[in-house]
Amino acid sequence: MAPELDVDMSELEGRSFTCDEKCGLCCLCQAEVLPHEVPFFKNGHPSRIVMKEQPHRHVALALKGGEGPCTFLGTERRCQIYADRPHYCRQFPFHLYVGERVQVELDLSCRGVWYGGKEDALVVGGRMVADNADTLRRTLTESRAVYREFEANCVDAGIHRAPEALRRNMAARIADLADVQYLAKVLDLSAEDEEMEALPPPLEMPEYERGELEGSARETGLESLSAEDVFSAPVYCDPAGRWNLLLASQGKVEWSVMNDDGSLSPKRTIDPRQVKLLFPEGEGIEVFRSYMGTLNRRDSMLGYAYYLVDDYGYEDPVANTYYGAMAAAALDLLWRSSLVAHINGGRLDRKGMIEGIIAYDMDRLDAPTIGAFI
Repeated sequence: MAPELDVDMSELEGRSFTCDEKCGLCCLCQAEVLPHEVPFFKNGHPSRIVMKEQPHRHVALALKGGEGPCTFLGTERRCQIYADRPHYCRQFPFHLYVGERVQVELDLSCRGVWYGGKEDALVVGGRMVADNADTLRRTLTESRAVYREFEANCVDAGIHRAPEALRRNMAARIADLADVQYLAKVLDLSAEDEEMEALPPPLEMPEYERGELEGSARETGLESLSAEDVFSAPVYCDPAGRWNLLLASQGKVEWSVMNDDGSLSPKRTIDPRQVKLLFPEGEGIEVFRSYMGTLNRRDSMLGYAYYLVDDYGYEDPVANTYYGAMAAAALDLLWRSSLVAHINGGRLDRKGMIEGIIAYDMDRLDAPTIGAFI
């Protein structure tokens, strides 16, 4: 029997959005075409779809040059089949995460969610859940079984901790996550064998050498910018609508801009040692804290920590893994935001911090998890 839907849409509360017509970021994602959508494209646009083998065999929209934006993205970044666009195109910037419940998450790399708009995110998200209710119920049955197996494995290994306790402990220290000294200590403690029963207060922590901290942040940031090739690199859509590709290669950051035809325009090579690690200031502090609070409430973030626990063979405590993952995310965000500020010539005030999150959140949502996005 299919379960009743337990749905959390709290991330959408108080948010509205309107598509930024200069952006087109969603058109860089190669959308899967669902089986019932395939005939429309086979009959009317057979050359505009391709067969993909990963992560499973499926039909997808073709990309310009094989690696660029969607072939249906026309002049002035207008979709040529907007009324008939596939399900996954319609869904952006919403993500339906299925774990122990259904949670609707909002992709904060979408520029249109930051500056208000005409569409109420809660209304649109609710409609999306209703439209996909049957699929969500089927997936929820499968995902709950996965979560039950994970929990049983953790209990057997003696490392299980209730997610509510993990989130409560983290929420009490969200304000400290902008302090790189604090992040370094949490990361050190999370790597130890002894379980972290709670996050310690900052006053109990030793001081680290500034250069060591900068190096650690730089290493974390470069690792998250690594990819097989430039077309797989993280994308940052800036206020002018440029698609900036940032690829870590041989200890440098190769900065290119993707053009609307899928070609690349190399900008320059950035020496990461020249990127000053910045910290939120003014209204940027609250933007940073709010975002980290959002991560702490996202089921997909918890699912990512669970994925790591499983990947490590249930050897590390769940608490250490979750606190470490949150600290690593904060450090990665600070360095990514500093890199964007280095490119744009700004600070991590409100505007600068928002730009950093825009450059970061899509990658955060792409991280592996034991649950499922539909």
